[in-house]
Amino acid sequence: MKKIKHVLPICYKILVDYCSNCSLMGLGYIANKKYHYTERLFWLGCVMLSWTGSYYLILSYMETFHNNAVSMVIENVHAREKINFPSMGICEMGYAKETYGNLEAVIEGFKTNEDMEYNYDVEDFMLRIIFHNLYNYGSIMSYCAPYTDCDDCIKCPESNYNRYAARVRAACNELLKECSWNGVKFDCCQYFKVIQTSMGSCYLLNSIQLAKKGGNNWLSMEVGRGTAQGELLVNMTKATSAYILNEEDIPHMLLTTLQFTQIPEGYSGTIYLTLQNIVNDPLVRTVDPQIRRCLFPDENSNSNYRYYSYSVCVTECLKMAQIKICNCCHHNMIIDDKDKSPICGYDGLFCLDQKDLMFPQTTIMQPWRTNGLVCQCLPSCTEHEIRVIGKESEMENRDGRSVLFKLIALPSQRYRRQIVRENLDVVVSVGGILGLFMGASILSLVELVYFFTIRFFATDYQNKHENDVDEDDEYGEENDEN
Repeated sequence: MKKIKHVLPICYKILVDYCSNCSLMGLGYIANKKYHYTERLFWLGCVMLSWTGSYYLILSYMETFHNNAVSMVIENVHAREKINFPSMGICEMGYAKETYGNLEAVIEGFKTNEDMEYNYDVEDFMLRIIFHNLYNYGSIMSYCAPYTDCDDCIKCPESNYNRYAARVRAACNELLKECSWNGVKFDCCQYFKVIQTSMGSCYLLNSIQLAKKGGNNWLSMEVGRGTAQGELLVNMTKATSAYILNEEDIPHMLLTTLQFTQIPEGYSGTIYLTLQNIVNDPLVRTVDPQIRRCLFPDENSNSNYRYYSYSVCVTECLKMAQIKICNCCHHNMIIDDKDKSPICGYDGLFCLDQKDLMFPQTTIMQPWRTNGLVCQCLPSCTEHEIRVIGKESEMENRDGRSVLFKLIALPSQRYRRQIVRENLDVVVSVGGILGLFMGASILSLVELVYFFTIRFFATDYQNKHENDVDEDDEYGEENDEN
């Protein structure tokens, strides 16, 4: 209590001294006792009004900065500039009329004696957990439940589904028969590399998730005024689903507009597309992702995939939801051997089936739905706008399937993401507002620190010294009297 009584007078003295001598406008009139109290109240009201105005003006500016720091503009593309053809993804699909010899061998291996008959219900169950397109809600238990207590029949396996899927799904050389770019054939499996997605194992062409851009496993597919128009032809031996992708994307359930299925034998399809690029000014990276509302592919710190994209974020969001609700994830979600996420067994798959998390409808990913998964996923800053403007298909009397992707026109314009306000603009604008309304500057901050640190201790020391001198004088006077 004694210390408080000692400090308070010093604080009051410093505060009066600060207000009388600081560079902030108006405070000197308030602290000066020579003025009538009505004048001092007048200046107090003016100062409070000015400070309130500056506060709301800065608040309004910061809100504008957060919402409009980045703008998108359209600019012309130089006639000699080349662009890259989109990346491609090929995912094997399940087909009821297809014969899966490896799956039959797997089911035969479930026999405990030679007298057991082949179980087609177990085959249907396996097909539905291996191929996403064959799965339908509520089908997990219906195929396996009748054989739970059966001793002389083949039962559904209870685990190791990822190993079975790897045995049943076709390898690259079994799935991709022939590939060509602008009529020139190339080795499919040198450039199409496998990756695990929510759609199962898929083969991606020119994906930065799997290959170094410009490396040995990267196919040069540049298109420009002096080159032929881009035509990518892929022949497949089995039912597949093809995806047009950005180089950082992976196939996922929300990419339905750029997904094309080739299921029956003899299918031949042609897809006509256009492409509009997007470029970013270097200063875009200095803006917070929540302000620019996008993430660059290399801004990916908490993912098993190498680079960020919206499709990667959505895939991992679904995976985390599966683990959170059912304590395991679908075997398709296991990226590689380094991924130690728990894999669902039979009970786990039944949980995913009952919670509609196995292969949910696309609308479940919309956060405004009451039963939706709230995925805080931003788009990629480098993803281009790909538009499909036409499709043709026909059935031919031949084995296999084929799809031709054709870029029908080179883009004459592109998007540019640029900075409207950067961090330096914030400093200048806020400093201008404080200077206009309060007369403040950087030295005003130095003054504040100075008065309540150095000046405070100096005043305290001076008071103590004066008290010591007074005590010595009193002691001397007493001795003289004696």
